[in-house]
Amino acid sequence: MHRAWHVVAIALILPATVAPGQSTDRAPHTVGWLTRPDARLEYLDFGSRPATAIVLVPGYGDNAHVYDDLAPLLARQYRVVALTPRGHGASSTPSSGYTVRAFADDLRALLDTLGIQRAVLVGHSAGGATITDLAVRNPERVHGLVYLDAAGDLAGRDSVLAANPVRRPAPTDSTPEGARRWYREMFYGFWSDAIENAFRSHGTDSLARNRPRLLPQFLADYERNPADYRQVRAPALIIAAVKTVDANYPWLRGSGHAAERARAQQYLDRVLNPWYAAGAARAHREMPRSRLVNVPGHHYIFVPEQNRVAEEILRFLADGLR
Repeated sequence: MHRAWHVVAIALILPATVAPGQSTDRAPHTVGWLTRPDARLEYLDFGSRPATAIVLVPGYGDNAHVYDDLAPLLARQYRVVALTPRGHGASSTPSSGYTVRAFADDLRALLDTLGIQRAVLVGHSAGGATITDLAVRNPERVHGLVYLDAAGDLAGRDSVLAANPVRRPAPTDSTPEGARRWYREMFYGFWSDAIENAFRSHGTDSLARNRPRLLPQFLADYERNPADYRQVRAPALIIAAVKTVDANYPWLRGSGHAAERARAQQYLDRVLNPWYAAGAARAHREMPRSRLVNVPGHHYIFVPEQNRVAEEILRFLADGLR
């Protein structure tokens, strides 16, 4: 959610900025393809251990490779699969189906195709809407839910954006390396194999150029139809990222930015963190079988804090599903 309105989503710009080149993806997964009536969707399989299946859903603008760091930590004990949604990454770009329900239908189709009767669904950011929808409409398919800074809705996002007093520096270099450097230094403040793999994965179908027009339809649908957590019956783990200045304003790290850091901290304390906290609190309140964990850091908390997040998920699977 946070990323979707602060910067142009990677999935919308990569076809114009990054040449495919030779893959450097060393993540321990195999690539599969889910065939839908109108789309061909990429999924990554990190292992087929005979245990509970975990299915990872990325947020708006992301693809399955964003989980390339976290997934192997979970795959030591569980079967782990990650889906790239329609119009994202290497998945195809159909002309319709950019709604929360359609994304959830694609997710259910993946379960059917892989013979997974019940799964623990993990969603990051707007991917939380997808896993919630499936849990509400098909509760028999859901063993548990994990929200990675994904609980809440989009109400009030415009005023939240408008209140930010410290703007992110705009990109100045449109070359592939310039785009990579901007994301590393101005957006994430870190880099990893997962981010690199996600950065390199983009659509090659002839309709990928339509993504800037099509993908916002998903956010609009999400905003019109906020998640109804009261209908969720599965146990849930909510991992909320408490935003910090160093994590969310990486260009302000170090000395020489005292005034800007103070304004940024005030914004986080008074606007952004309360807004996120309200969404997480609503989800926690409306899902009686949920647990809320706050972790300081970035919206992509599962990348720099992958070990902490994996520990929380594994603890939830060991204790929360009983």
